[in-house]
Amino acid sequence: MTDERPLGERGADDTNEDLNGGLGPSEHDHYRLLSIAYRVRSTDARFTDALRWHLAPFRRTGPDPQSISITMRIREEDAEEDEPWYSFFIGYELRFRHRLLTEVLSHAIWDLHSIVPKWTKDFVLLHAGAVTSNGGAWLLPARMDSGKSSLVIALLELGFGYLSDEVGAIDPITGRAYPFEKRLTLDWTALRLLPGLRERLADRPDLTRQLAQTFLEPEDLGTITMGPSPIQTLVFPAPVWDGPPNLVPIRRSEAVQLMATNSFNLYRYGERGVVLLSRIAAEAPAFRLEGGTPRQRAQILAERLA
Repeated sequence: MTDERPLGERGADDTNEDLNGGLGPSEHDHYRLLSIAYRVRSTDARFTDALRWHLAPFRRTGPDPQSISITMRIREEDAEEDEPWYSFFIGYELRFRHRLLTEVLSHAIWDLHSIVPKWTKDFVLLHAGAVTSNGGAWLLPARMDSGKSSLVIALLELGFGYLSDEVGAIDPITGRAYPFEKRLTLDWTALRLLPGLRERLADRPDLTRQLAQTFLEPEDLGTITMGPSPIQTLVFPAPVWDGPPNLVPIRRSEAVQLMATNSFNLYRYGERGVVLLSRIAAEAPAFRLEGGTPRQRAQILAERLA
């Protein structure tokens, strides 16, 4: 039977035998990602250390009363096998099971981040990169495979401040962009478009170095995460790579439509959310960006808009 209770109510009893496999009370790590709080416990120190690195920007010193319980462990029925299975739980729900700890870590990182846009109610969330320049935020809304993360990284190399490479979090009251400071993430195809980047990266936990994707901190790029900032520019990267970079102004109505199309949770706000996006588009010039490599794109943005 599917558990219909809210995520935060699942796994609330930390002494439950089914969930914790008889581990007994143990220390949790506490994190808060925008509106979503987690309390995490693992039976494997390698997994704990790696997840702490990935979620370090969101770590809290104490629990949140609405925390979602996260557990990674080997269940009793799996412990007797030559290669035991690692199981990853959100509340009482088994979300992923694998013999390779790297696969469990990769799934856990994806799962914990993906819950945020699905459940957050305090922000209007766009599928967007976000950086800052001269005290203002630039939002880079786009669909997958449009080069958001690689463009954010190239902008950070030029001295921009970091907000996110994946989620543009907008306060529905003030209209400011808030940081969702997850580790920047690149797959190998995007990494090869940024030659010399891998060699500059600081050490990572052992498990993280074995993952298929590359993860970065803004400090690797000589910058830092910034605080909430008024939105001053909208740039919509397009998955068009041929030729030199081309920056084209677009109308306010098109900007609103593109933001709405790339929103995770606009449905929660209805007409009020559309009014918010219209207000942002009225105050922030909007552009479509096509062509060029990530660094060429970043350079034309810095030269023409910063």
